[in-house]
This record gives sequence, C-alpha cells and structure tokens, in this order.
Amino acid sequence: MSDPDPNLDPNLDSDHDHDPVLPETYNQKSDKEIFERGLSLYSQRQYAEALPFFHHLADSNFELLKYYHLGLTYVQLGQFETGLGYYRRIREVPAQVQGIEYDRIMYGLYLNMGSTLQVLAKKKGTILYNESIECYKYALDIKDSDHRVWNNLGNAYIEVNRYSDAIEALQHALQLEPEYSEAHYSISLAYEFSTQYPQALQHLKEALKKKPSNKLILNRIAAIEFGTGNFSQAQRYAEKILQLYPDDPTATKNLTLVLYNLGEYSQAYQHYQKFKVLVPDFADKQVLGIFRDLEKRVRSETEK
Repeated sequence: MSDPDPNLDPNLDSDHDHDPVLPETYNQKSDKEIFERGLSLYSQRQYAEALPFFHHLADSNFELLKYYHLGLTYVQLGQFETGLGYYRRIREVPAQVQGIEYDRIMYGLYLNMGSTLQVLAKKKGTILYNESIECYKYALDIKDSDHRVWNNLGNAYIEVNRYSDAIEALQHALQLEPEYSEAHYSISLAYEFSTQYPQALQHLKEALKKKPSNKLILNRIAAIEFGTGNFSQAQRYAEKILQLYPDDPTATKNLTLVLYNLGEYSQAYQHYQKFKVLVPDFADKQVLGIFRDLEKRVRSETEK
C-alpha cells in the first residue's frame, strides 16, 4: 500500500497517549475473556467503555484483533485519525497468526480503512482517496462478490477524476446487483463528468425507479436534459420537482432557465422572482447575466 499521509499521525492522537484503565475485576482475566467483554460492550454501542478491554490485549494471538477493534471503536467515536492509525498497524502483523481467520479480518480491515480514508480525504486531500482505492482493491482481492465494495471503489475513483476506472468498477457492482440504485447514481456521475450524457441519463433514470421522489436525482436529470438542449424534457422534470417540493431553489432556477431558452419570458420571470426570494445571495455570474437579460426582455414587453 502507499505510504501514510505525513499529515496524519500513524499512531495515536495526543489525547490517547495513555491506555484507558481496565476495570480491576479484569486484571487477572485471560485475554480471551477481556476480548469477549470488549466485544460485548462494542456490540451494545458502548464504545468508550469497550476501549480499555481492547487496549489491554497482550497475547500476540490477539494482536490483529486488538488493532482492528481499536480502529473500529475510535472510528465509531468520531476519532478517525486515531482509528486509521490502528488500522495501519495491522499491516505490520505477520500473516500467519495462530487462532485468527486472517483473510476475514483483513477483508474487514480494508473495507473499514477504505471508508475511513474517504471520510478523512474530504478534509485532508486526494492522497487519501488514492490510499482508499488501494484498500478496496485489496479487499476485492480477498472477496470480489460484494457490490457495495465495487461501488465504494467507483466513488473513490470519481473523487480523483479517474472516470473510466470508476465506470468499470461500478459496472461490476451492477453486474452483481442490477437494481442497486446507489451504483446507478454513482456511475451516472462518472458518465456525466466524462461527457457521456446519454449513459448518464440512462443510469439516473434507473436510480429514479427505486427513488421516484428523490429531488437530487430529478434535478440532475433536468440539468443534463437542459445542458444537452432537450428543453421540453428539462421542463417536465423541473415541474415535477416543484410539484413535490414547491420551494426547491435548484428546480426553480432550472425552470427559469428552461423557460428563458424556450422564449417563455413571462413565465420564466415569475419563477425568477420566486428564486430571488429563495436564494437572495445567488452569485453565479453567468446565470446572473441571463437573469439580467430576462429582466430587460420582460421590461421591453411591458413597455410596448
């Protein structure tokens, strides 16, 4: 895998330099008993209470499980960098560890590590998306039959503008689960960003079958139809959104632009007036230029 991001502490956050204190009643217990108690607390979502039990596992047979569950627990507590540090430690553990189902643990590790990296990448930068891609690929080397992993891989590729790789990964997801709406939506992004608009629309409409009232999907369909010059279809979808969500600003703006391009200036102006109320600080200069032209056209018509 790639080298850790130098901006991330590969070990622990400063708040966790000292292991949490294990309850005295467990000081003489075996690592098996300690681990089982930690696992029980974790399954009950008592994450902070579970930490001391995972921290105090000392038997080398539990080393992989220790780091894996510490990573899981810190992520559940929202301490993503600390969790990632423990996930990374697992790579230092030898593959042959007595009593541990190595492939199963490593599969779970790479899934959780990949998703943690994607969360952190939004703050830390694209280098972490590249590492998350490697994690998902390692997971798929172990087991390639989970459509959700292929979808995650595709989404990570999209974030680093590798659209052809994203399309390939997302096609795998859809081969495994043809009605998986999340993959249809994701692949539509990859197709749109690579200017393959008919394919993007096809998959958006597939996603819409499962989520017919989803305004994000509906707005994207309207926007692509508009951008490719299919104004009548764009109008139909924008009006459908406003029937479901009368104050949706994106649909209001899109319908204004559609009607403007259709030469329906009076109707466009009505929606424009509503949009100004919904988004008073709108700042897109190109669209504002169209709005100014719309105002001139309506003024000239009323002055006739």
